[in-house]
Amino acid sequence: MSTSQTSIPLTALRSSVRLSDRYTLAALDAAADTPLLGLADGDRPVLLPNGTGHLLVAAGAGGGTTSVLRALAAQALALGARVDVIDPSGAHTWARDLPSVTYLTQIAAVHDHLLLTVAALQDGCAHWDGGWPGRRVLLIENTSTIAYGLRQYWLHTRPETQLEEAPGVEALAVLLATGPSFGVQIFAGNPRGDIPGLQHVPTQQVFTTRLLACGGPALWKRVAPEIWAPPASSLVPGRLHLAADGRATAVQGLYVTDDEARALALGLPLPRRTA
Repeated sequence: MSTSQTSIPLTALRSSVRLSDRYTLAALDAAADTPLLGLADGDRPVLLPNGTGHLLVAAGAGGGTTSVLRALAAQALALGARVDVIDPSGAHTWARDLPSVTYLTQIAAVHDHLLLTVAALQDGCAHWDGGWPGRRVLLIENTSTIAYGLRQYWLHTRPETQLEEAPGVEALAVLLATGPSFGVQIFAGNPRGDIPGLQHVPTQQVFTTRLLACGGPALWKRVAPEIWAPPASSLVPGRLHLAADGRATAVQGLYVTDDEARALALGLPLPRRTA
């Protein structure tokens, strides 16, 4: 096991990072064409790494999963990506009817969409030049819930199948394993840090960006085993830890309301505060 240590913030973090705060606006301006995850100590912007590596938010209830995914998806839309919102729970209704959004609430529709997405990649129909325009982002609030729903759907609709795994779960596993090469990036939440269909693959290999909150040593061992010792959970809403380069860095996640997310996605002017 690695002996890498948790990073120690030099100054206290903000207790919130909201869209209208001047330090948030400064960070967004500095980020330019890269989504902002939040702020670390000293108001240092923490950005989504370049490329199309997948992102996992492994957090329990109240850990900020929905907030992180909402803020990132809105920024991805603003930068020109297409976003498929897989949302049977109704956590992301802000994205409904937005341009460049495919909003999926029914498991049957999710099943068909995942298979069609994989088929497009395998047929070479998808075109992507490496930037945000043309990129496809899949927002999945809880991958375990979706995988369970896909398995139940296949069990009840294809009871005589000899397949060992539901095709929808297999398609999700394919996108997790090969999607980045074709411009398909997954923003996922999972309170346990499991990987549907890829349980034999270390989480850190699939998700190059990992944010953890409200979890104990067992969660850290599954999601970021290279971090030792894991930091204690925080009671501050939106406080997460970014696992990267053998370190855990405390981050206050960017919070946007549903209305702000829609405005951001549509490219409307951001609020400005001079104080």
